[in-house]
Amino acid sequence: MRKLLIALILLLSNSLYAQNFDAGLVAGFTMSQISGDGLGGFDKPGIRIGAYISYPIPRKNTNFEVGMQYLQKGSREPSKKNEVSNYSMDMHYLELPFTVNYGFKNGLIIESGFGPGILVSYTEEINGVENIGNTPNTFALDFICGIQYQFLNNLKINVRYGNSLLPIRKEDVETSLEKNKDWYSSMVTFTLMYKISR
Repeated sequence: MRKLLIALILLLSNSLYAQNFDAGLVAGFTMSQISGDGLGGFDKPGIRIGAYISYPIPRKNTNFEVGMQYLQKGSREPSKKNEVSNYSMDMHYLELPFTVNYGFKNGLIIESGFGPGILVSYTEEINGVENIGNTPNTFALDFICGIQYQFLNNLKINVRYGNSLLPIRKEDVETSLEKNKDWYSSMVTFTLMYKISR
């Protein structure tokens, strides 16, 4: 986490000296799920924090945005009444998302791009006991799309959807119907974006 904070400070400091760049901070929460684990629903909460810089490209109302963020993904079996969750998987990523954004006059912005990431750590538990299964892949790549809405001069709301293009894990399934089933993650994030430059 310390290295992440240092990297964010350097990213923002460099952007402040570039007059054509905007820079800011992002903070919010995530809801995620994993396809292939036998569970369904965006039941795993997490956080998303980081920073971004954006640069206008030679097209009206369009900019290129790149970020650096700490992101939590995973899966969780919903708890039943008076019971704890039977299964939980927490994955912690350092992600470098980049998008092309197009803005409208009403403050609405649409975004689309990719989010390469590195798995920093993970835990997996079944009934509160650590489960030693197949290790998730270190490198992740997501397709991301979303909307931003600027409701104040320096403040925007961002709703983003991400789905992994590469499997996050390969699970050995010992049945006659399924073998070596790949796991993919999907996620929805809700964040505030605060612009601190220009």
